[in-house]
Amino acid sequence: MDQLPILRTSERAAAKRCMFRWWLEYREGYRPRHVQADALWFGIGIHEALAKWYLKGKRRGPHPADTWNAWVGDEIAFARTYLDDTFDEPVWVDAAELGESMLEAYVDYYGKDPQWHVIAVERPFRVRIIRKGRPVAIFASRWDAVIRDLVDGRIKLLENKSAAQISTAYLELDDQGGSYLAVASQILKAEGVLRKGEEIEGIVYNFLRKAMPDQRPRNSQGLYLNKDETVSKKQPPPMFVREPVTRSREEQHTQLDRIADEVAVMNAVRDGTIPLTKTPTKDCPRCPFWGPCVLHERGAESYKSVLQSNFIRVDPYEDMRKSA
Repeated sequence: MDQLPILRTSERAAAKRCMFRWWLEYREGYRPRHVQADALWFGIGIHEALAKWYLKGKRRGPHPADTWNAWVGDEIAFARTYLDDTFDEPVWVDAAELGESMLEAYVDYYGKDPQWHVIAVERPFRVRIIRKGRPVAIFASRWDAVIRDLVDGRIKLLENKSAAQISTAYLELDDQGGSYLAVASQILKAEGVLRKGEEIEGIVYNFLRKAMPDQRPRNSQGLYLNKDETVSKKQPPPMFVREPVTRSREEQHTQLDRIADEVAVMNAVRDGTIPLTKTPTKDCPRCPFWGPCVLHERGAESYKSVLQSNFIRVDPYEDMRKSA
């Protein structure tokens, strides 16, 4: 099994976004030398906090805001020590305060979720992906949690997400949650966690909007009020959304077929069957490889020295190898 290439969820997203980025990040192993308080960093911290909150069964761990504060404190201490003039302390402090406020409001809003019995949490997995009858890759990742909803008795996959704006329309075709759902039932059955006849019936997408809680008073309907106690015309979008999505067995098979097809494309780039391409969009300046990419576009060989100076090289699958 280990002779097959490993495929990560983040790798799939990178390859579909831009093959040039995928190549630099997952074939060459480049990572920015300096960690930044960006959306990816923020999401990792939120996941850490919720993973330690939702323990197995109905037990709950330390308050997620406390876990967040401990995690982000270590991150800031590291950044302050090892970053040079790129360390922008106000940005890190603002992010720390935002995460704390969000998680405090989350627990205030949902409480301890007594209706959720947690079956498995932060579960790493490795499964073979089959294409045309033969294994082509090891899909290695981890899901956030599997829960039994005590209200309806159904077993569901939990996907935690933080976002500046909550959008749910795309979830019917979401690759990440869909692929986890496609493999989770089989894995938990093989381990004896799920009994015969039990299936994970769908996904609950648990969104936390990246915003400070609105401190204005509210009426009995939950609407925010003006100072004169009239209903304000400016009502913020919800801070928290839980969106249920079901996937049929056919849809789950489609997810696995799509992974296999994506591997085929990646392998074709690896062996030179198809060329390595870029996908330029207006979002390119947000890519960590924007600088060297522009130099590469101009035909300048200096892009290589920029990569060597501003990036480090790592094994992008190291943690997955350890979790095998």
